[in-house]
Amino acid sequence: MCIERGDNLIKLYDISMNLVAVLQNAYNIFYEKKMNELWTASFSLPANDPKNVECQPFRFVEIFDDDERVELFRILPSKFAKSNDGITMTYQCEHVLGTLLDDIMFQYHQTSNLSPANTLTYILSKQSTQRWIVGTVDFASLYEYKWENENLLSAIFGVPKAYSEEYMWTFDTTTYPWKLNLVRPPSEVSAYIRYGKNLVGITKEEDPTYIVTRLYPLGYGEGDNQLTIKSVKGPY
Repeated sequence: MCIERGDNLIKLYDISMNLVAVLQNAYNIFYEKKMNELWTASFSLPANDPKNVECQPFRFVEIFDDDERVELFRILPSKFAKSNDGITMTYQCEHVLGTLLDDIMFQYHQTSNLSPANTLTYILSKQSTQRWIVGTVDFASLYEYKWENENLLSAIFGVPKAYSEEYMWTFDTTTYPWKLNLVRPPSEVSAYIRYGKNLVGITKEEDPTYIVTRLYPLGYGEGDNQLTIKSVKGPY
């Protein structure tokens, strides 16, 4: 989703979660939230904005959409771009869940007969900096897991893949350490999007190359002797 420019849309924190700056000149703010995937975001600043110097790799940005807090992201290294006209700096970000990519379960690890909550706790115990703890876990089935030189995010995402029921990862990044939850998706409708009411914008892609308007059944044979359905359908 792309959001329009407003006041206090982005707050910038250092790696210790100390507030460094409010990026009030940020624009072209974009974020993408996909269930059970690593969320992404991006934003731009004028190239002459003095706060560009504060937008350092691995620092955290808190994005707001009007009064609603979107989530907490971190700036990716070597992922900023300067426009050819020299007036724009664009920064790519990933959700702070991506901090689990920084550590690995070195060599071989195995767990047996642990609850999902305890399995997640075991994985998160391998963080070099304890940024994440286990929050709510709705599941109780026991499984055996094995890992070898696997990053923590991959190991975490692999825990519920054996489940026969739906699951959803959620998180609370408003407190620190952040909490990671493994829950069942809600079944009730939480919101409606209505065209012309609360829909801000829509993008539609059309590719007519795959539209079929006529079928020509052809059977065995070649040329004028090829089998067709003209005797039933008439001339093409």
